[in-house]
Amino acid sequence: MVKVSVNRYITRRIGTIRKDAENDIQRLRKKTLRNLEEIFVMSSDVARGEIKHQRINGRMAEITLRQRRRWLLVAGQTALMIKGTATKFDEQEIRLQLNKLERQVQEATSIEKPRVE
Repeated sequence: MVKVSVNRYITRRIGTIRKDAENDIQRLRKKTLRNLEEIFVMSSDVARGEIKHQRINGRMAEITLRQRRRWLLVAGQTALMIKGTATKFDEQEIRLQLNKLERQVQEATSIEKPRVE
């Protein structure tokens, strides 16, 4: 049986774990950026008026100017997330930003009630 130094064995394992973790993080970053880009493209299309209708509660409804403004906020938030994800990958920060983005999407798709003055 070949004797292996414990230090060398552990050092190699640490290097392997570090390499695997870095590869996994890069793969996850690419996938996240790809999905965020799709969200940005769709929300900016709605904000520009290229998409005229959206499904709300199972029915097709015309997108109002106020909703387009909200979709613009969604596109802006997504752009910030893309920038942050490209520079660093912090899982907790991404979760918080996704929650905020989800709230903005819900606001953008909500049906407006007419104001009574």
